[in-house]
Amino acid sequence: MSAVQSSAHSGFFGKTFGTILSNPPWAAKSFLAAGAATVAGFGAWLNDMMSPALARGGASFLGGFLIGWALRKTLMLALLITAALAALIFVLKATGWIHLEWNLIQADVTHTLDWARGKAQGIKQIVAGYLSSVGAGAAGALFGFLRK
Repeated sequence: MSAVQSSAHSGFFGKTFGTILSNPPWAAKSFLAAGAATVAGFGAWLNDMMSPALARGGASFLGGFLIGWALRKTLMLALLITAALAALIFVLKATGWIHLEWNLIQADVTHTLDWARGKAQGIKQIVAGYLSSVGAGAAGALFGFLRK
């Protein structure tokens, strides 16, 4: 590796974005095993050897794994951006360039959280109809978030 390449990956942002873009989900053993189970289940279902439950469960695990992996990567980037914005707001408030109305901000946050709770109740009712797939998807999301 040349000096230019090593210096590009040695800074804070280089390490952060290098970490975000590294470790693809398809390199995980559980992802590969679920993929193999999905293909085997789909093949067995097409040959009328069994129901599509194995293929559906494996596909749900794969989808959940990808969601968990993306959530972890997104969370890392969101924390970095949030910290930068918080520091910027602190500096602007300390220098007197901005004045924040905390009552209005609190009212907006409360309104948004109430809206999100209502939407979560609707999603909960939809998910209850797909309970077996949800279990496999939740396990996949956990494994994807932990990347195992």
